[in-house]
Amino acid sequence: MTKKLLFLFVLFFSVGLTGCKKDDDTVDATQHDNWVYLESYMWQASISFNLADHSITGGQPWGGVTTGTPDMDWGIDAKAGRKGSTGPAEWFKAHASNATYTSGGSGAWPSELNFAYTGTITIDGNSYTIVIGQGNSFGRNNWWVGGPGWTVHPGVYANVVTPDGKYFFMPVDNSSDEFWIKTSYE
Repeated sequence: MTKKLLFLFVLFFSVGLTGCKKDDDTVDATQHDNWVYLESYMWQASISFNLADHSITGGQPWGGVTTGTPDMDWGIDAKAGRKGSTGPAEWFKAHASNATYTSGGSGAWPSELNFAYTGTITIDGNSYTIVIGQGNSFGRNNWWVGGPGWTVHPGVYANVVTPDGKYFFMPVDNSSDEFWIKTSYE
C-alpha cells in the first residue's frame, strides 16, 4: 500500500469515527418512532394509554407518545432518541415492582435503557399503572414492561401479571417489540 493510500485510509477512517459524535458526546440525538405492540391474545380488547411521566438519556430528544394500530396490532409509539444509559433503567426500576422483557433482554431488571415512561393502560375498562422502557441488546432494540404492584406469574418465566391478577403480559416469541395480553395462561 502506498503512503498516499495509507494516508487517505487513515484520514477517511478518522473522519468517519469523529463524524459520529457531537460536541456533547451523544452518538445519535435523532428522534425516532419507537413502537411497542400490546396485542390482546384470543379476544378483542379495548385498549388505551395515557402518559404520566418519562425518563430519557440526557441529550436525547423526547416528543411524547401516541397510540394506534399502524401494523394491525395496537401499540404505543414513543417519539424519542435512542441512547442507552443507567438513568432511565434506574427510573424504570423505581416505578415497577416486577417486569418482563422481549428477546435480547437479560436479568430481572434492565441495566441500561434508552428511555422509559409510565402512565395508565386501560384494558376493557380496567385501569392499571404501567411502566414501559426500551433498551438495546445484541444490536437491536428490546422492550421492558411492568408496573407497581405487578407480580411474576408463579412458575411461568417471562410473564408479569396486573395487580388484580386479570391480565398476563407475555413477550411474543422471537419478537423484539411485541407483548401478548392474556386473560389466563394456557
